Amino acid sequence: MSYHSFEPRIAKKVGLNAAVIFQNITFWIEKNQANRRNLRDGRYWTYNSISAFGELFPYLSEKQIRTALEKLVSAELIIKGNFSDDRYDRTCWYALGNSICLNGQIDPTERENDAFAPEGKPSAPEGKSYKNRYKPYQKPKPSQAKAVVEDGVSEKILSAYPEDRIRGKAVCLSQIRQALADGVEPKDLEQAVRAYATQSEGFTRSKVCFSDNWFTSGRWLKQLHDVEEAQEVGKAKEAELLKGLAEWVTSKHSLCRHITPGQVDALLAAELVTQTQIRAAGLRS
Repeated sequence: MSYHSFEPRIAKKVGLNAAVIFQNITFWIEKNQANRRNLRDGRYWTYNSISAFGELFPYLSEKQIRTALEKLVSAELIIKGNFSDDRYDRTCWYALGNSICLNGQIDPTERENDAFAPEGKPSAPEGKSYKNRYKPYQKPKPSQAKAVVEDGVSEKILSAYPEDRIRGKAVCLSQIRQALADGVEPKDLEQAVRAYATQSEGFTRSKVCFSDNWFTSGRWLKQLHDVEEAQEVGKAKEAELLKGLAEWVTSKHSLCRHITPGQVDALLAAELVTQTQIRAAGLRS
């Protein structure tokens, strides 16, 4: 079960709907900052489509979501960008705006709000774009061997999608490669695809989204969010388990005999116990 929250001062400024969405955007920006992902021109970014926001906030209509995002942009709480050259890709990127920046992010420049959007995009205020600033950094072309490996990873991820609903393979692989280039872990994205495949098993085929639409519209973000949240819960449970095992070791509890060698290594790696305490508990000679 996911819980939605908001800051009263933000709600007072832009309304409840926008405050709830802002809290979600802030969470993912802080997560990206902690993982050093999606850093562009001194700001950390997160991305989502309107349909993906609709999955996250089923009690809001698309119109309410668009209005909330527009309020956040107008209030300079967030800025919006679109980094895709694909005109069919409506996934927007968001960073914290000039009125509220994360600690550790570079102070915004006077032209920060152009958000790197291509010319003519609605997300490029006053017609500004990265083309007006400087030539963007171009990643060097990967070696043929590396490209083959990357294509193999992308193919594996796509193969996890419901087989009879795969369409537009080239588009799907392009979207997958872009997500991986943006810092998404391959195993996490594959798990997100498998999660959707599992959830949609009981659907009629007409209710299962075609893969090109699913990837392009950013609907995979909801499953990715769920995967990452589950991982955080798992890490918390693992930490709690190790804490309990450490108490057994330090007290030389009789149940120490049930601690596995792998758990001993984990306890030592987490520096919850010492080698001396391990030996004293009779776990290693």
